[in-house]
Amino acid sequence: MNDWHPSPSAGWTALPALLTGHGGGIGTYDASYIVDLAPGQVLNGRVTADIRLTESWGTGAGLVCRADRDWTFVAFYTTPQIQGETRTTAARIGVFREGALTTVAQLPEPVVLSQGYHRFSLEFFSGTVRGEIRTGENRYELQANVPHVPFPGYAGLVRLYGAGVLARGVTVERTALPFATPPTAGDDTGDAAYDVFLCHAKEDAAEVEDIAAALKSRGIRYWLDSDDQINFGDFVTQKIEEGLQASRFVLPCISKNLRRRGWTRNEYGAILNAEFSGDSSRIAIPVMLTGAEDSDIPLLLRDKRRASHANKVEFEEFIRFLQSH
Repeated sequence: MNDWHPSPSAGWTALPALLTGHGGGIGTYDASYIVDLAPGQVLNGRVTADIRLTESWGTGAGLVCRADRDWTFVAFYTTPQIQGETRTTAARIGVFREGALTTVAQLPEPVVLSQGYHRFSLEFFSGTVRGEIRTGENRYELQANVPHVPFPGYAGLVRLYGAGVLARGVTVERTALPFATPPTAGDDTGDAAYDVFLCHAKEDAAEVEDIAAALKSRGIRYWLDSDDQINFGDFVTQKIEEGLQASRFVLPCISKNLRRRGWTRNEYGAILNAEFSGDSSRIAIPVMLTGAEDSDIPLLLRDKRRASHANKVEFEEFIRFLQSH
């Protein structure tokens, strides 16, 4: 099977350009899944595939993310349902935890599938999961907060009720930034006082002030623990909390000094904990300072795409991203 791990192993066949699922599965739902080991474990990203069900109506099949090898994963899938005497197909987001299925969300409108291939996609960032099915002229979309599986895992396909499935064009992508559009007026950060919160070790203050100056010159509002934000007599912890709450992005400035600063870990750690719990209203993005190495990046930030201050082309791209959001 090379890079594919099926469970149960007899339920899938991996060909060079095609995956086929066949026969029964495990448990109440006759479930079976297969994950792609080649990209490695993914914390935030997207999996897509063209999926065809061989039955005449909507038996269950779809995509999985953050899967381990012991029946724990998040899934976006179709499933049959009966409304009166009519058999239809529903789209759902669910969580398998050691094989036990919990339905998190279901699309209210039925999904109409033909006998051909349909484009399935599953995007996952922190606790936000968005599934989409494109079939002919129709597009079905379902989104939910799913904080149940916050750890990295593999991505692949799932089938239910012993469904026969053909899948081609399976791709797995990583991302460090949400796929969603920028926040609107209805979001709790839509009127944020600051675009970014600069989190750094005091030894790196000079370079961080250069970053702040570059942000200011481009109209990006920032919070920095300087005399501009903290005055004599202010409660420092209260001011930092206010800055975090009022910022859209938190930028841990990575250096060898940052690792030794427990206070700064608490600053970005609070945002990471919120992300892992499904709250993506504030996002942590690492910024590599001059001389920083990959080994200086804290473990919980290593899966995120980072910006390099020393790489002027990359940093310019990062500033444009902040401006657009």
